Amino acid sequence: MHRLFIAAVMLFAALAANPSLAQDKATRAAAEKLMTTIGLEKRVEAITQLYLNFLPNGTAAEQQRAADLRQRAPTAGPRFRGAVVNAAATSYTPAELGALDAYFASGEGQRLLTTVLTRAVLGASQKGGVKASDILRPEELPLDNPALQAAAAKYPSFETRARAELQREFAQEIALITAR
Repeated sequence: MHRLFIAAVMLFAALAANPSLAQDKATRAAAEKLMTTIGLEKRVEAITQLYLNFLPNGTAAEQQRAADLRQRAPTAGPRFRGAVVNAAATSYTPAELGALDAYFASGEGQRLLTTVLTRAVLGASQKGGVKASDILRPEELPLDNPALQAAAAKYPSFETRARAELQREFAQEIALITAR
């Protein structure tokens, strides 16, 4: 019992000495809040449904790919959100995520989100793939907010992490979509 108590005290001392563990929770919570503000999960589900409605299904192989994608579709929104939260929580500080959240909750932020999604969808629909400049252009964020500018400066590394997370999470769907 005595050893257990000492081990517990040492664990709590280590946690207190390591604020990054508490910050990780705060950062993750801020990233989750941002995804809720953006409505990422619902937006992905809507785009997924649009995509599924226009899948080619002329051949038996196309019909099978479409069926496989439709079966996986209900989990797309939550999985996409989880991947982006992981990337955001490792790319940004809670203050930067809070600034992004406040901005995207505003009318100006919502208009930018609509523009960003339109660019992404159009880029993907032109079969050129979604390019970095199709998502968010850091210069589109207001210049008068230092936390937003700090987040904008980190956007390229966030995008790289998000792309890797999404490629890992959606490897099966990507293989189905790109199969010829």
